[in-house]
Amino acid sequence: MKNVSLILGLVIVCACTSTDRSFSDGMEVIPVKVDHPTKDPASFLEKIELVPLETNDSSLTSIGSKVVYDKEDNLFAIFSKSAVYTFTGEGRYIGNSKKRIGQGPQEYSFVVDMNYNPYLKGIDFLNPYGTVYTYSPAFEFISQRKFQPESVVNHLMALDADHDIFLPGEFSEVLFADRKTRQITPIPYEGTISGGNGLSSQNNLFHIGDDAYFVPSGLNYYLYRIDAKEKKLVPIIYLDFGKYEVKEEDLSGSAGGKRTDSDEMRRKLSEDVQVRRKYVKSNCVVPMLKLFSDEYVYVYFVKKNMGMGSHFIYNRKKRKSALLEEEAPFSMYPGFALADNVLFALCEPDWIERVTDRKLMSAEEIRKMEELKEDDNPVVVKYYLK
Repeated sequence: MKNVSLILGLVIVCACTSTDRSFSDGMEVIPVKVDHPTKDPASFLEKIELVPLETNDSSLTSIGSKVVYDKEDNLFAIFSKSAVYTFTGEGRYIGNSKKRIGQGPQEYSFVVDMNYNPYLKGIDFLNPYGTVYTYSPAFEFISQRKFQPESVVNHLMALDADHDIFLPGEFSEVLFADRKTRQITPIPYEGTISGGNGLSSQNNLFHIGDDAYFVPSGLNYYLYRIDAKEKKLVPIIYLDFGKYEVKEEDLSGSAGGKRTDSDEMRRKLSEDVQVRRKYVKSNCVVPMLKLFSDEYVYVYFVKKNMGMGSHFIYNRKKRKSALLEEEAPFSMYPGFALADNVLFALCEPDWIERVTDRKLMSAEEIRKMEELKEDDNPVVVKYYLK
């Protein structure tokens, strides 16, 4: 395993602009309307439900750095402070991974990501050097597999029973990993205009049914299907921000770097990345979070790093969209998962009044909200989309 200090640079990517981009057959282009807020949330929201997560001495957690939801097994998993906490879809506490922290053969000492593995019916924990530990939702040990990526990795997902996919820290590429041969194949992808401009909690890799998908972090307007057999990314959706689209030729610096053995070149490329990242964050409309299902696309974006941000929702079948801005008439909370027509968010109890609308809640849901205590566990908010 190569030392972290020997990481090979970054990856230069070619951004597609509104003036010269071309779309392959079947590409779905979605116009993101930034300037036309929807005044009545009932026009795009059917209802709002709450799932308070059970609170006890063992289950007490915070929102954490990542939350995943598995529809098939109706399971929530929260990654918080090096431990993972699991709950049923109804909010009942299952367990946490603290008992698995250690130096033993079935224990982990440091992880950077977790994801649900539907093929092993467990939760994968990723070590930055390529070791993956898998535990059941109750944290019984299932398996351990080791890979040797050339650099540290920080995201993972099981593609099928024989393959995994990883994301390196600063590379605009994905890594296809074969579990049997332990061979890793790096595949670059295009479209990133600026890296690092997004929410760290973005779930970049996920399944919809039998298919796998990839959503790049940072300023990238493409959403990809993962072709595990051919080891490639297929762009399937383009988010068209119209006049607010950021164009490569208008920016200084670079989106990323290229593979190089030169320390000086790596330093210069890293500086260029930071220059562009800072400019984009302060001057542009930036999609911070992107989710999609077979029925909907959801984008959480900010304008020039101001305010709480706006929520764009697009019905792919009806080809209709809605935009909810801050405090108009309430502040939606950024989602972490989108399953069918349900957008899931995780919010602290004292914020629930701000991120919901009583007009869209039943008497039972209002009762749940009113019974919440400030020191309770976070609450899952379920926004049902029309």
